[in-house]
Amino acid sequence: MVKERIAALPLKKKKNRAPQVCLVTSRRHGHWMIPMGKKEKKLSNADVARLEAYEEAGVLGRLNKKNTLKVNTCSGHKKKKRCVFIYPMEVRSKLKRWPEKKQRQRCWVSIKKLSKLLSDKNLAKAITKQYGK
Repeated sequence: MVKERIAALPLKKKKNRAPQVCLVTSRRHGHWMIPMGKKEKKLSNADVARLEAYEEAGVLGRLNKKNTLKVNTCSGHKKKKRCVFIYPMEVRSKLKRWPEKKQRQRCWVSIKKLSKLLSDKNLAKAITKQYGK
């Protein structure tokens, strides 16, 4: 059985600079990841992505639903299969306080450096291919 996950890809763009991605650490192992959660019955996938970005990374912004990326990958020590729907988000504000601030770290990296930090290499490869232009 393939589990579905919903993720936000928080991006901040500055003039004449390459876009940067917001990464957060996982609670259990401290691995770098993008904000991600499970599907929820009462919320759309886009709303889940928006909520995860707020709760885990403390960022608010506008989702680009048209450029959603679907990635099939494996994760964890048991290599469980999962399908991740990634919603790019244009970050409009970074909060100083957010629900999971004390449980996670947040950092901003260029898409080029994503493959070195992101724990899921399949996600890193797909994101770099799609958004690293």
